[in-house]
Amino acid sequence: MHTMKSLPETLPNDTVALHKMVQDYQLTVEQLQEKIKWYEEQFRLFQHRRFGASSEKYPEQMELFNEAESILDALSQDQGELEETISYQRKKPGRKPLSQHIPREVVRYELPETERVCDCGHALHEAGEDKSEQLEIIPAHIKIIEHVLYRLNTVAVPVEMAC
Repeated sequence: MHTMKSLPETLPNDTVALHKMVQDYQLTVEQLQEKIKWYEEQFRLFQHRRFGASSEKYPEQMELFNEAESILDALSQDQGELEETISYQRKKPGRKPLSQHIPREVVRYELPETERVCDCGHALHEAGEDKSEQLEIIPAHIKIIEHVLYRLNTVAVPVEMAC
């Protein structure tokens, strides 16, 4: 490590010695200036890493999602807005249905046969189903998982009076 040399209390009268001292001081100053530049550059690099804009390691990675976005954009353009007419136009509440051309995976939730018995002892039979759709986007792969929950009721008791 370079340290600044302190000036001697008395300077030599010899000009050659004085020139040598000045050259040594200039060399030390140049070396210290180079070191300062290096530290400033390290500081700038650190600040850029810490506060600078970060980017994806693989820019083409984000293109994997373009397919899903383009499909959803096409769906919204094809279907338009669902409206029902009364005396004025009102948007129907709820989410727009998902496209029928996207592959689907159906997850069925059914009671086993042993549990299809009402508290009153009658057998439970299918009385309808509730469906919900969940859009799952896997890079370069899109499918719809359709959840079907079967509602059960006894045949002996009307739906209005179900247990």
